Amino acid sequence: MKRFKYIHILAALFLLLGMGVQSYVSYSRSRFRFQEKMELEMQIAQEKLRFELYDALDANAQLIEEVKRNLTHPENLYSKTNELIKRYPNFYSCYVAFPPYYYPEKGKWFCLTSYRTKDSIVSCPFGDAEHDYFEREWYKGAVQNNAGYWSTPYIDEDFDEPIYTYSNDVLDEKGDLICVIGIDFSLKWIHNMLDHFRPFEEAECMLYSSNGTLLAASDGAPKDGELDDGSWIVSRKTLQPINIRMVTAVPRSHVIDSLRLGTLLPLGVFVLGILVVGLLIRRMTRDEQENARLETEREVVSHELQIAHDIQMGILKDDKERIKAQANGDIELHTFLVPMREVGGDFFDFHREGDVLWFIIGDVSGKGVPAAMFMSAAVNLFRAAGVRATSPKQIMEEINTVLSENNPSLTFVTAFVGSLCIPTGELLFCNAGHCAPIISSPVTGNPSPLTVEPNIPLGYDGRYSFVEQGCMIGEGEKIVLYTDGVTEARNSAREMLGMKRWSEIVANKEDMYGAIKAFMGKAEPTDDITLMTIRKTSPVQPVTLRVPCHKDQWPVLRKAIHTFGLCNGMDKKGLKKLEVAAEEAVVNILHYSQATEIRIELSCQLSAVSIQLEDDGIAFDPTGHVPNEKATGERQVGGMGIHLIRQIVDELHYERKENKNVLTLIKLLNS
Repeated sequence: MKRFKYIHILAALFLLLGMGVQSYVSYSRSRFRFQEKMELEMQIAQEKLRFELYDALDANAQLIEEVKRNLTHPENLYSKTNELIKRYPNFYSCYVAFPPYYYPEKGKWFCLTSYRTKDSIVSCPFGDAEHDYFEREWYKGAVQNNAGYWSTPYIDEDFDEPIYTYSNDVLDEKGDLICVIGIDFSLKWIHNMLDHFRPFEEAECMLYSSNGTLLAASDGAPKDGELDDGSWIVSRKTLQPINIRMVTAVPRSHVIDSLRLGTLLPLGVFVLGILVVGLLIRRMTRDEQENARLETEREVVSHELQIAHDIQMGILKDDKERIKAQANGDIELHTFLVPMREVGGDFFDFHREGDVLWFIIGDVSGKGVPAAMFMSAAVNLFRAAGVRATSPKQIMEEINTVLSENNPSLTFVTAFVGSLCIPTGELLFCNAGHCAPIISSPVTGNPSPLTVEPNIPLGYDGRYSFVEQGCMIGEGEKIVLYTDGVTEARNSAREMLGMKRWSEIVANKEDMYGAIKAFMGKAEPTDDITLMTIRKTSPVQPVTLRVPCHKDQWPVLRKAIHTFGLCNGMDKKGLKKLEVAAEEAVVNILHYSQATEIRIELSCQLSAVSIQLEDDGIAFDPTGHVPNEKATGERQVGGMGIHLIRQIVDELHYERKENKNVLTLIKLLNS
């Protein structure tokens, strides 16, 4: 009996020792998972900050380009500083400060400034002996650092909240200082975000500039000297390209106590169990630990999926209000996105500028947070490029350049970008490996896929040149855009919806998603299902422009002719010839008519494009001139110009109508 007792004690001690080792390993793993979770939260916060501060970097780059373009006429910079204040509501002031006597006639101080008041935006010069900006922190910091500089925050008297200055020096080709540009804006939203950013209880967050200036901190954050005294567990991240350092600190005692509590308490229970029932309790404890590990993993995955879902759905916030505000009675716009259970990467966006509706639909490869982050980047780049771009091709190439330069995971995006001139029905578009939209006509009742150049998806090659295309959209016609989650939807029998069934749904069903859902039945979606429909409800109007009779207006006319020809199916060669003929006709008007205004009207009938040029000058019939036999350098422009026009177009007519010259050029689409 005594021998049995010793064996039992030795067995208990042996098992206790084994459990002690196991508890230590469990403690180490728990601490490692703590660090992993901290890293994940830091990465998410980094992406949020980087996208929010993108406006400051983008505005900074635009202002540098404007400075170098307007060195001979610096007053022109007022329009750019004023425009930036209007465009970005977080900006309070924007200024361009030149070094002493850079423009001798302006004196020692010359600083072009635009700033926001409570009622308006004011633009005026700044700087004198009393307000010597050369001694200001933002000016000295930018000059001394030769890089972007974040100033110490201060309280603005007018807005009663922390203001920060981001400044940068502008150098010429020799490396000499041209000026210092600065932008004042509030980071109040960062303070709010840091106060709510709690990856763990008792966590504190801080933001520092590249020179060590504290920009923002959550309530209760430690001082600089306290971070490295051993009482905090600290994680640091440098956010690129904004060059701001983010620091997260958690009291070491809180973390260690939490981890110990999670391991020592099960250990005590297990030791008691060993003394009572031996090996049986050990097995139960091992199962319990495994269940705890699986539960932790499920919580981390669930948290990650919720973050991805919030990012994806955040793009669609207030979607109905945006549609209502932009429809304007001449179009009908509908959007629909149902994310799959694991969260995919589908997205869409749109905005209207006057009579032009810009829109994008796309699909990011992959799932979860990485796909959601890439999707958010694509949408933000579309919105930023849309401010200055003039064509879908330009928007697509700007997005592709940025995504290709910042794509270590080789994620790609298929996308379709379009611009619809609503009155005329001209649709310009550019495709990047995405599903071809369907055009549905109420006249034929037979929907057909749009013929698109596939191009490559975004994110692969930043130097790729995309092909832009066009077509005409008539009254009542509908553009149906979708992602591959629609055509690849499957029912419980694993049958795919396919393009044929999808075309029938577009032709016969008003509730397209309802029809897709009915086909799927009880089957779970394997990908996001995303739809966007645009219907033109107003009559098609002719393309007309009125411009001053000046050679600087030719690019405006050329763009209108190019867009119209492209949308009506002209090939590149024929369209180029038509542009040359139109330019010759405009040159004749400039040289001979003495007109003050040119009116152009474009139309397409019977497979021919017609360009009608009308001016209010003196009577002048260019078709009556014949080519001059002199050398090219000595000839009269009119004769040879008309000769060239006749060689290109199929018909040429002139008439004097209501004291105006009317010249009509007609070219067949296939000639």
